[in-house]
Amino acid sequence: MKKVAIVELNPYHDECLYSQLKILDSAGYSQILVVSSQIKDRASEYLDIPDEVITFDRSHQKNLFSRISFSWKLKRQLNQRDIITVIFNTASSRLEVILLGFLLNKRTALFGILHNLKKVNHSFSQKLINRSIKNYFVLNDFLENSIELEDTSIQLQRFYPIFFPTYEETTLKKPKEEVWISIPGKLDFGRRDYYLVAEALQKTPSKSNLKILILGSTNSNDPRSSEFLEFIQKNDLEEHFMTFDSFLDNDVFHDYLKKSDYILIPLNAIGDNYAKHKIMGCYNQAFGYRKTLISPIGLSHIPDIGKHSILYDGAKGLSMVLEQISQGQVEKKEYLESKWSFEAQKNNYINFLEENQIK
Repeated sequence: MKKVAIVELNPYHDECLYSQLKILDSAGYSQILVVSSQIKDRASEYLDIPDEVITFDRSHQKNLFSRISFSWKLKRQLNQRDIITVIFNTASSRLEVILLGFLLNKRTALFGILHNLKKVNHSFSQKLINRSIKNYFVLNDFLENSIELEDTSIQLQRFYPIFFPTYEETTLKKPKEEVWISIPGKLDFGRRDYYLVAEALQKTPSKSNLKILILGSTNSNDPRSSEFLEFIQKNDLEEHFMTFDSFLDNDVFHDYLKKSDYILIPLNAIGDNYAKHKIMGCYNQAFGYRKTLISPIGLSHIPDIGKHSILYDGAKGLSMVLEQISQGQVEKKEYLESKWSFEAQKNNYINFLEENQIK
């Protein structure tokens, strides 16, 4: 049986793990999952898929020596278990990824997921990683050709982690008359423009049936979050927002997504990061649940966004879209291409792995 390890030492990007585990399991691979303790604590729904789970906990990160020691120990463990393929779920930035790349690359086929293409040409640590890892997955078709790679020996392959565990039913009920428009993630003003949404709602004449769901913690200790919550209250918009004081459990979060009518990307301006270098997590949540996106026009050059979105331009444009949705005048987008199927994504992923093994 072919043996593979998936490694994620950060406390994030676990949204990409389940799809890979499921695909590799379906293709007959024996798997070891190496994850941070933070991810392990919230991954109960799929920890039964790998044959073994190795935890990267806080004791392994106390100082430089403990980080180097963990990397050496993990290298020995993977070699002892005859692992022939290692996939770094986040193939950037960490000392451990640099070390493991150098320690493993003579006898192990190494792969990684690039979450931000900007680093490939401009980050010193990424260039060190690129010496060992030449085969990378990117998380959307458009990222395969969005920049010119300085290192022409690097290969990029698209992969969509759009599959999710089956969660137990929750008690969540959606009133028939309401239209749910979800913004996945905690209140984060560095990534999303919530005042754009509030302004658009103020300009929308017919909004009594609209609910904007912010699917994450409001983080009320952050002054900006408190200011925003006060703003929507003072402007009589509170009834149109659904917010949460703490993070949502996975089953509740995914139930809200499944029951949502639309997923909204609230951005007024699009910089190079989202235009050329990376995706937002909500893309794959929308694709996985076949939801119509409400997206800023600055993302329309991305084919998947253009095909599966209602586009808006600024607060006025978003208000027009919300008015049309409220009046039932919008036709939802269909997902007709074969690439959205499990088999298509499995074939892309497994073929790339098997074509780039050490000969």
